[in-house]
Amino acid sequence: MAMDVGGSKGGAKKDINVTPLIDVVLVLLIIFMVLTPSMLKHLSAMVPKKAEDASAAAQADSVIIVEYTAKRELTINTEPVALDALAEKLSARLRARRQKIVFFKAEDEAPYGEVIRLMDIAKGAGAETLAVVTQ
Repeated sequence: MAMDVGGSKGGAKKDINVTPLIDVVLVLLIIFMVLTPSMLKHLSAMVPKKAEDASAAAQADSVIIVEYTAKRELTINTEPVALDALAEKLSARLRARRQKIVFFKAEDEAPYGEVIRLMDIAKGAGAETLAVVTQ
């Protein structure tokens, strides 16, 4: 008679069955794929109220916009200014203001090296913040 002393034929399996885990993960993936588009449809936005004409005019006066054209014409708030007088006109306007912000609006064909020079003049005239207006 032969006797088997070696390995066990009937005992617990040592392999982990991952099939139920994969089933659960796929079900969760499908649930998230279905729910995600419905959560993205909501967007809240606050639209500002229209400003009154008097306050818009007062706000327009409080902004300094330096415009420079391709023809090398220089204006401060639509008032023509010579390049030599730019520093003194800007410093006179900036002295009366609490916020010393100057906006620059230059045409695409204008030489931007000169626009940088105008920004340097504005900085020397007392402007603390320089901004470029895009269209």
